[in-house]
Amino acid sequence: MRLAARRPIFIAGNPVLNRTQQILIAIVALAVLAMLWLTGNHEEQQVEPAAEPVAQASPASEPNSGARGVPKNGTLDPISIDPKRTTDILPQYQADTLVDDYQENAGAADDRYRGKYFIVEGVASGVRREANDSVFLDIRSNSPALVVRAKLLPIQICGPAGRTCEVEARGTMVRRGQKVAVECTGAGQVDGSPVLEGCLVRGGAN
Repeated sequence: MRLAARRPIFIAGNPVLNRTQQILIAIVALAVLAMLWLTGNHEEQQVEPAAEPVAQASPASEPNSGARGVPKNGTLDPISIDPKRTTDILPQYQADTLVDDYQENAGAADDRYRGKYFIVEGVASGVRREANDSVFLDIRSNSPALVVRAKLLPIQICGPAGRTCEVEARGTMVRRGQKVAVECTGAGQVDGSPVLEGCLVRGGAN
């Protein structure tokens, strides 16, 4: 009796595994797409914080702001009233300080004041015209024999916005004993009295 030969049984392994891999890859891909979609949708729904309003800085009350020669609270800012000059802050000195400095050390005082442009304040002793038609405003000091001599420019600033007038008209506005301020260039001293040149009478002392 002859037995029938058995045919080898083949298990289709590779096709089954490939199909399984494809299913797994598809599931993973769908999961990734779903996560990306959810993430993007979440970011879109987030409300961006409103930008904080930038506080508009109010203009600071600076000495060099505003019109020249216009008093604020009764005083002038320590900048030149001459529209041709810069709005840099000018040094301010009392007439007594100049006289004392020149009495103490004339050389050091020259180094400090000569050729420099600054403001001098004090009390008017009087306005005088010299023989050469130069007009001086003398400012008292704590030394009765010494004054600060301010040589005035022929054309003065007599009002805001650079309004001008002749020195004679400006001189009539200054009374003896009145508190005054001038802006000038230091020019050394004569007989112990400090001399200033190119002076403009300011509207008042600061």
